[in-house]
Amino acid sequence: MTAMPEFEERDIRNYIISQFAPQQDDEVSLVQRVGRRRVAGSTYDLYDVHMSSGTRLWVITNPTNFYDQTDFKSLDQVLCYHIGLRAVLHEQFRVEPDEDQEEFVSKPWRRFARAQEAMNDAAETEDYQSVGMRCREALIALAKDSVDADWVHLPEELPKGSDVKGWMRIYADSLTVDRPRAYIRALAEKTWDLTNWLQHYSGATEWDAQLVLDATGQLLNTFTLLRIRRENESPEQCPRCDSRRLMEESTGLIERNGNFGSEEWDVCLACGWQSERNYQQWEHDRLERYIGYHTGTWSPPRKTMDELGAPADEQPSPLE
Repeated sequence: MTAMPEFEERDIRNYIISQFAPQQDDEVSLVQRVGRRRVAGSTYDLYDVHMSSGTRLWVITNPTNFYDQTDFKSLDQVLCYHIGLRAVLHEQFRVEPDEDQEEFVSKPWRRFARAQEAMNDAAETEDYQSVGMRCREALIALAKDSVDADWVHLPEELPKGSDVKGWMRIYADSLTVDRPRAYIRALAEKTWDLTNWLQHYSGATEWDAQLVLDATGQLLNTFTLLRIRRENESPEQCPRCDSRRLMEESTGLIERNGNFGSEEWDVCLACGWQSERNYQQWEHDRLERYIGYHTGTWSPPRKTMDELGAPADEQPSPLE
């Protein structure tokens, strides 16, 4: 059995509790981490959870999900299922931006979603060419979207609005230095060249379109990472042992001076260091949801497949 900090154990315990209705008389009696696996660049923490009713569950992270051990006898079996489920969901919702993409590249990502949709229906050469055109529109949107951002270091002579290479060169210079700068410049230039090539390539095939899709998605994801890095210029790191295994901890709901909120702080999973506690007062609607959930009168809303569809975007502007 792999030892783990009490904060990690409590995080898994709270997750399991949140998945069961408050009225159920079944409590978590034991949580133990039984391993960690890294598969295809992703890390999964594996837990064995015992319930007071005698039920035993597997819990796997990234994303966190639980499975009844009567359905999956071995850890390898449930891990394979979890990874497969993750892959299916990723493919099903790959055009849906995550929170970071929504914040930093929402308009370009919606253009890219159209390219993905065009790829799903493509069968002829002209269809694959249209994938290149839509990827090109996504890159133009990326170039235009941050022109007025406060982090952009503008030169005296500005490129045109649709000059993707010129603007991405400015963004690379504003966000990176040294080797990463050269990489971003090259990535943007080569990706832009690929989209233009596919748009006019009379022999375009499915493989050509997929190549351009992957390259465009890579550029959008890389740009998102650069923006996240800038927003967190000082990477979270334990001041005692330099570990980056920091986890946010919270007291849960507490009362202070007639108001309700919670204290939050960082905990190092490597050495146990804790940061100073910061009190956050809760908004009224959050407090109502919390009380409703724990009394069984409110549950998180569920979205239909239609509601999960990509949001409508404005009509694409003519390419300059």
